Amino acid sequence: MARFRSAYGDSPLHLLAVLASFAIAGYAFLRIVENPSALGTLVWFGGAAVAHDLIAFPLYSALNLVAHRTIEGPEDGWEERRRVPLINHVRIPAFLSALALLMFFPLILGLDSANYEKDAGLSGDVFLTRWLGLCAALFLGSALIYAVRLRRSMRGGEDEAADPPTAHPKGT
Repeated sequence: MARFRSAYGDSPLHLLAVLASFAIAGYAFLRIVENPSALGTLVWFGGAAVAHDLIAFPLYSALNLVAHRTIEGPEDGWEERRRVPLINHVRIPAFLSALALLMFFPLILGLDSANYEKDAGLSGDVFLTRWLGLCAALFLGSALIYAVRLRRSMRGGEDEAADPPTAHPKGT
């Protein structure tokens, strides 16, 4: 096993996962190529990759930089010194809320509620309130998790401070 790890760089399970991923990707590629509209799918995929690299990546990188500077200040390393970093407790619910908005924005903004009502037979007027409720639940859950983690780290810090110092032999 050590010989394999030194030759490959990781465990056999990792190699198996990589090979399975390549097999699934190859199967998906062959299914796309067999489709009569394969060119359209490949163009869409290429456009999505370019749009991500030219629009989405700079946008969420800039938002991440703004979030870091807002939390810690421009020259302060406060976030680095914290026992429980705050940034992921803001970043994750914001990402999930934005993802839900991206997926359902026509219904959330009421742009497609007539078509939705015609197709599904249900009212499309509830999506804005449900999305806002989802956002509130995500941020509230994240805040609760942060509070628990912060309390646990403070309790750990108090326990360490309450321990008596180790006695050193005389002369040292």
